[in-house]
Amino acid sequence: MPSRQLEVGIIGAGIAGLSAAIALSRSGHSISLYEKSRFRNETGAAIIIGPNGTRILSKWGFDFVKAGALDYSQMRRIRADTIEVDSEEFFTGVQEQYGDRWLLFHRADLHAGLKDLVEACEPRPQIHLGSPVVDVDVDSGVLKLATGEEVRKDLVIIADGAHSELIAKVIGRPYPVSKSPMSMYRFLQPFDKVLAHPEAGQFYKNQPPGFTTFYKTEVGRPGLLINTYPCRGGELLYVALVHPTKPKEKGIEGWDSPAELADVLADAKGFHPAVQAVCEGATDIKVYTQMWRDPIEHFSRGRAVLIGDAGHLMLPTHGQGASMALEDALALQVLFSDVPDADDDNAVQSRLQLFDKLRLPRVSAAQTMSNKMMGPPDKMIAEVKRYYTGPIPGPKAKTFSKEYNDFFFLYDVADEARNLRQRQ
Repeated sequence: MPSRQLEVGIIGAGIAGLSAAIALSRSGHSISLYEKSRFRNETGAAIIIGPNGTRILSKWGFDFVKAGALDYSQMRRIRADTIEVDSEEFFTGVQEQYGDRWLLFHRADLHAGLKDLVEACEPRPQIHLGSPVVDVDVDSGVLKLATGEEVRKDLVIIADGAHSELIAKVIGRPYPVSKSPMSMYRFLQPFDKVLAHPEAGQFYKNQPPGFTTFYKTEVGRPGLLINTYPCRGGELLYVALVHPTKPKEKGIEGWDSPAELADVLADAKGFHPAVQAVCEGATDIKVYTQMWRDPIEHFSRGRAVLIGDAGHLMLPTHGQGASMALEDALALQVLFSDVPDADDDNAVQSRLQLFDKLRLPRVSAAQTMSNKMMGPPDKMIAEVKRYYTGPIPGPKAKTFSKEYNDFFFLYDVADEARNLRQRQ
């Protein structure tokens, strides 16, 4: 039977939206993206992508060299007040074990690389910037733009991020974010400046790329923690200082509220001078309150589906947020290949029901592990088992231990999606 080309509308052109555009274009569909911003470059943020995500990027021909990707090679925990090394773990043989690399990016470089892939697609997706979507009829596939214009699509992908106002259209109720009592300052430092500093440089000289984490209290308890790692090919050092949310930070929304260096240094005042030096002279500092959502009962309704942070916002505990969005996209690519060329309103809905069946257990487990990792492990595991029936890490497993890495990285979403289709 001939395959049908769907008219697909994607709301949001961040990592999830661009990934969905690549995926569905590769399945032969006609794509239009609607993005409220005008793609100003995000500063101050870096991101980690596990092999379950980089395998997908590799399939699509992503240019890792151009994007300045660095291998996540180690994790060191250092006491922030005494600078004693508490633990050191090296990640070797990642590509051999999991089929691809574990990578560190500047978020803007990852985004630019995805946009390059979108522009190379055939048929080429159309990106409409400065075009917010204010309403969606999930049953008819009609999008209403802020201009008042309405467009009808066969398939609607809602990928407008953590603060999506369209989630309720799919799940039938508001889905507000939950806010942690912790907030995070984040900024980027020129890495050569840090390396040249007589005190700060000692933490990074002759070290492979990876996380260097400075903490002041016991790991897992509220307190102060600085996480650092290089990005953009080693040009920049990402610095994120987690701290109890201040009264003036409680009303902030989004990721890009400005913050002052004086506040950063005030929170770091109990740290060793060498650790404080990592923050010296920081500019363009942003602050946000860490946010998450609990798992929901379904991602799709009618012709619409939630992906990425719009569907499954999680804390960055395991660095899996973006990788889950990439998995969503590749799942769509497989599930929406060879759509029957017939005027059948049920074709899209039935494929979206497969998407729910495929993604809900996996994503709900990832959300719960990420959001509840710092609480009682037995309680967290019991909750994971409500959603997921396969093998999971044990209660003593640490964040980036082999048990968690195996759970996240060995999963092949394309194989799982193909197997699901064959069983239907």
